[in-house]
Amino acid sequence: MKEHKTTSESLGSNSPTSSGDAASGLYLPVRQSSVWVIARLGVSMTIGVVVTTFIIRSLSVTEFGIYTVLYSLLGRLILRGLILRILLSALTVGVILALHGPIGRLLKLDNFLDYYTIFAFGTVFCLESTLLTNALHSLFLHKYSVIAGTLYTIFRGACVFLLLKMGWGMKGVLWAEVASWGMSTGLQWLFYHLKFVRLHRTTEKKALPLRRYARYAAYSSLNEVGSSILGVSTDFFIITAFLGPGAVALYAFAERVIRMFVNCLPHVVLIDVIRPTFFTKYAESGKKEHLADMFNLLLKIGAFSVFPLAAGMFVLGDKMIAIIFKPDYLPCQPILWVLLISLVINVFATPSGLVLLALERVEIGLYSKVFAIYNVVAEILVIQRFGVLGVVVVTCSAVLMKNLFSFYFMKKYSGVQIQWRSLFLLAGNACVMAAVIWPLRPFITGPVSLAMTAVFGAGVYLVCAWLNKAFNGQERIWLNKILPKPVFCF
Repeated sequence: MKEHKTTSESLGSNSPTSSGDAASGLYLPVRQSSVWVIARLGVSMTIGVVVTTFIIRSLSVTEFGIYTVLYSLLGRLILRGLILRILLSALTVGVILALHGPIGRLLKLDNFLDYYTIFAFGTVFCLESTLLTNALHSLFLHKYSVIAGTLYTIFRGACVFLLLKMGWGMKGVLWAEVASWGMSTGLQWLFYHLKFVRLHRTTEKKALPLRRYARYAAYSSLNEVGSSILGVSTDFFIITAFLGPGAVALYAFAERVIRMFVNCLPHVVLIDVIRPTFFTKYAESGKKEHLADMFNLLLKIGAFSVFPLAAGMFVLGDKMIAIIFKPDYLPCQPILWVLLISLVINVFATPSGLVLLALERVEIGLYSKVFAIYNVVAEILVIQRFGVLGVVVVTCSAVLMKNLFSFYFMKKYSGVQIQWRSLFLLAGNACVMAAVIWPLRPFITGPVSLAMTAVFGAGVYLVCAWLNKAFNGQERIWLNKILPKPVFCF
């Protein structure tokens, strides 16, 4: 009873407390935002997936490796700020262009200048688009972010398809990316101006806690830099420098396929709604009990979708690669397995990070990036002997250590305890699903039989999740209040 009472208060029950009323006031904007974000899921699962699959099937393995390395350069430029952001990004692009010869030789990319001259135009657009997306989400203007994102996805797909069919090849894909980012930036700026700036010109200005903001921003910016070093972009650079862009392709393919599916999972689709709600609720109450309840709820939501995805890909991964993409990528299966294991183990990373951010312990995130040093050094030591798989294992171990470091301090400052029983139930349900669909593998001969097996497996998992409920009553009530329809019964 004590646990349920705390959860009820944390998530906003019908009790007549001011905190509960305030939380109830969040339901309408959260539900409206959820509708639009879920609508974006439909686009991601259709157009976005089709475009990615079309690119992989149209480009050779080596060309896909080059495309991935160029895309990875983008992530190295992401810093926070408005004018400073655009100036620093433009400066960095200029340096890369000026040093195109040494950089091209280092990354073993022929015609690097020809490719990056095109790609540089879209870099600043992409960075500004990311910033505007964050601004719209913070203001619960998800509707307009989704509209812009949907139009971007459709426009990008049309450009990629048209230019590849016209025989433009790699340069066509790059020009499609540039045009799409430019359109996305313009649309989001228009929505931001019309739906916020224009409506708040006379808002009373209050003094800002500049020292607090500066501390938060400084740690966050440095944290972003550390994240880029610990991310897959660093792996791609090291691999292409030692083994060439063709070796990048297998790793990039496995990472892209997993990300393509993960981006469609509920806790990822709704993270842009969850994050401002999480911070708003804690800012209203200031109670650490609320953080504990929100942490476990988000952890369960993540595990609810990650566990069956990983189990399904372990069983059907090779069939999916050969049927949907290219048999050329079948050698990446061990890489895919390592990445899936890492995905399952690190399911607690996002809720831990949100708790630390809510407590304004942003320095912990920065300190955890010390494992980026281990990542780079260990990769250089193992790549010649163990190849790409060695790099993948090193990165996954570095990410795990970083997340355990953050989790330790998150527990220290918040007192949060993981509800292990719920996680074991979710893992058991996923294992049952995998055991049921394994005997069906010999009957999978094409896209239709693959899709039918996947749908059947999902149905088995949902039945198991309904029978072995991992969420408590109050969590189901809260989720049903923010969903378009009260259908959550697990």
